[in-house]
Amino acid sequence: MPPFKEYIDKNIAVVFWAGIALIVSAILLFLTQSIGEVQSWKFVGQGIEFRNTISVSGKGEVMVIPDTARFSFAVIEEAAEVTRAQEANTTKMNAILDALKDMDIPEKNIKTTSYSISPRYEYRETKNQDGFPVPGERVFAGYEVAHWIQVKMKNDESVGDALAQIGALGAMNISSIDFVVEDEDTVLRDARKKAITDAEEKARTLARDLDVRLVKIVSFSEGGGVPIFAKDFSLSAEAFGRGGAVEAPQIPSGENTITSYVTITYAIR
Repeated sequence: MPPFKEYIDKNIAVVFWAGIALIVSAILLFLTQSIGEVQSWKFVGQGIEFRNTISVSGKGEVMVIPDTARFSFAVIEEAAEVTRAQEANTTKMNAILDALKDMDIPEKNIKTTSYSISPRYEYRETKNQDGFPVPGERVFAGYEVAHWIQVKMKNDESVGDALAQIGALGAMNISSIDFVVEDEDTVLRDARKKAITDAEEKARTLARDLDVRLVKIVSFSEGGGVPIFAKDFSLSAEAFGRGGAVEAPQIPSGENTITSYVTITYAIR
């Protein structure tokens, strides 16, 4: 190979490997800077690690009269044919729904929770040739149509009127009556404020007794909520006197106790 060409080839190789080294150095520098930048970011929960902490719990209660009542009922009809059972069920249910709407209960507060059509069987006792009873035979006896409804309405004296009316019109299994607060968030917020105040007072007292200073809150958790009180109130149409005027039952709802529990952890010095 001529000396000049050999000289050119060597210089090209040097330039090539120098370029490779430069690219690799740039990549390593970029990665180093990126990792350093990520490590410098502040994430939620990062910061100074406090080894000395105290935790206190607080409780807040709010007494409130429920403003909403809810209850369920069913219309159940039996017949030898499905269509007849459905027709009887529909006629009775429509009359009940019309009565509820006449009491100014919004349609959005009346909803179907279940609708079923099931075959119905009966067990008929038989006797052997000696006259002794033997296990009964299951015999098809027709169909049962069950339509379940849930109602939500204002908690006032009209609750008893509603129960009386639907019972007189043939509703069955009137049950699951409970009383709740419509605006649960507002009530729970008031209970939470009381719980936080209770925890703060405990923390200040504890810090004074331990001769330490509260620095900052490092964690907070909450539990509790709005209870639902269900009344054991299950009546059939016969209990109301089907088809006749009946006296509306009194349905006292009492008060609900809304409770919030909080736990606060403080860093101390």
